[in-house]
Parts: sequence; C-alpha cells; structure tokens
Amino acid sequence: MATKEEREYLSQYVDISNSRLNDSDVNLLLEFIGCIGNTSTKESSFDSWSSDGKYTRKEINEYIIEDDYSITHHYSYHDDDGTNGSYSKNYSGARDIINILREVPELL
Repeated sequence: MATKEEREYLSQYVDISNSRLNDSDVNLLLEFIGCIGNTSTKESSFDSWSSDGKYTRKEINEYIIEDDYSITHHYSYHDDDGTNGSYSKNYSGARDIINILREVPELL
C-alpha cells in the first residue's frame, strides 16, 4: 500500500493534487522519477488508401523523460506521396504520465 510519505515525496516532482492514484500508479510514478533522460522511439509503417489511391505512411513516435519530470512526445510521419507532418507535446500531469508509461513501458 502506498504510504502518505511516498505520496508526499512524489508531489515534490509530479503534480498529483488532482489525481486519484492507486498503489500501482504510485509505484509507477516512483519508478518514473528515477528515469530522467530515458527515451523510447518506435517506428512503424502501414499502407492506407486516399482519394488518390494507395499510399504508405511511415510514423515515428519518440518519448523523452525530461529533467523537469515531464514527458515530451515527438510524432512525425512521412507518406510515400511526399506528404509529411509532425508535432510535439509535453505532458506533466500525473494521469497523463501514467497513461504514457503504461502505453510505452520500455520508457522506464
């Protein structure tokens, strides 16, 4: 069971004030705060269809645990027809971080 001390310790690094955290969530966040600088990159490719016909899309998802105890997600894609795009987003809320860590466990 997550103790009050563990939750107080976490609150120094991650805003947990508006989050309902179970013991598993607390343990995941405790592991997270020790992983500054870790990165995970996933590349994937798939075929799809548009009004112009079939195309192949290559995607890259990169996650970085930042030194401010947040996670930055960089996403980019490139289609074989020349279309491409990208975005970056930073996540600092406890629930967002937990969701990403469950989706990308190799980040820890």
